Amino acid sequence: MWYLRLVLKGLKMDKEEFVRMSMQDRLSFLWNYGEIISEKVYYECNISLFLLGNFYVEVFFNRVQNAIVSVEIQDNKQILYEYVKDINLKELIKI
Repeated sequence: MWYLRLVLKGLKMDKEEFVRMSMQDRLSFLWNYGEIISEKVYYECNISLFLLGNFYVEVFFNRVQNAIVSVEIQDNKQILYEYVKDINLKELIKI
């Protein structure tokens, strides 16, 4: 089972191995080992951005279909920028 292989490898996941997984296995791995970074709404989808080791993964949940429709690696800098562009750093400094 791939879970056991990853535990023995210290939970390291590379992009190539992640892409080879089924969508269900990708979701299971993300829920167990990923860290949710941000969320946004785009048309009828809620999109969650996860950090998984050294890469990012987007999960698209279609509210109309009430289903997850995509789990994909995201490395486009412009798309990643959309998640952080409205963060007010002055507010973070107050903490």
